[in-house]
Amino acid sequence: MVKVGVTTRKIRLIKGLSQKQVYGGIISRSFANRFENGTNDIQAGKFLKILDNLAISPTEFQYINNNYEPSKIDQMLAEVSYLYSVHAFSSLAHWLQQHKSSENEQVQIVAGFAELMLTTYGYRKFPLSKNIHMLVYHLISEKNWTVQEIRIVSMLVPVIATHEQFKIEISTITERMEQNCSHYLTKYSDPFQINDELVNYYGVVFQNYLNSKAYIKACAMREKFISLDEKLFDWDTRISQQLWLAVWELYFGDFKSGKQTLEKIIDFKKIFKEKFALNIEAITKVRVQDSQKYRNSKKE
Repeated sequence: MVKVGVTTRKIRLIKGLSQKQVYGGIISRSFANRFENGTNDIQAGKFLKILDNLAISPTEFQYINNNYEPSKIDQMLAEVSYLYSVHAFSSLAHWLQQHKSSENEQVQIVAGFAELMLTTYGYRKFPLSKNIHMLVYHLISEKNWTVQEIRIVSMLVPVIATHEQFKIEISTITERMEQNCSHYLTKYSDPFQINDELVNYYGVVFQNYLNSKAYIKACAMREKFISLDEKLFDWDTRISQQLWLAVWELYFGDFKSGKQTLEKIIDFKKIFKEKFALNIEAITKVRVQDSQKYRNSKKE
């Protein structure tokens, strides 16, 4: 990895800024020269002020400093998520076999994430490995999460729901999720796509409540979905939100309207060659049938 100061100089020159514009009032000119040459290190607080003057985020700086590549852990998470999204389960299992015995704690967490993906895909209730235990206890014990934890937590709902040894309610996880997400949201922007993560999380929780026949809790989820600012969603998330609201209508609102919306979403999906993150057809089939059973039971 290149020295931080060398990368700082590179970015300064790309932006056409002088040393005075970048370092003025923070460090001396002589220190700036040594810093840019890679001789001197700098305090974190001063470095963050320098990044502000460069109008660049720490994340982008790290990416450039790492020769325009994400960190090793981010690469692993991206690879695992991609393999799961395209249903390349044999490749995902091979990845897990290579990394599950790592002594690096961060790699163990990613391995737990990969193992969780493989096991939850095929089984409603499953044995917990050492890596999955570590992942779950890490998130339960830490009240404050980074973006990485926020992006993983949706996968934990089936584990917490089906294993009594984790003495924590889904509602508590939801409250913690919302509190941590609020730290990353601003009035006019969503730089880390946190609203997208919330819709995904609410969808997982909603399905869990429906599967466990906790219909009062499931009914209350509508307010969660509509409380988010959809102007900040990407298109995948807009579709996901409308999907879950349509499913809500199947159970608790206008069944006909909900079914029509789901049919429109399926038709819209056919325009694109790329698969959507959610298996919309499968969800629609299951939820239409199950909601009819629920409605019939209410009549009895």
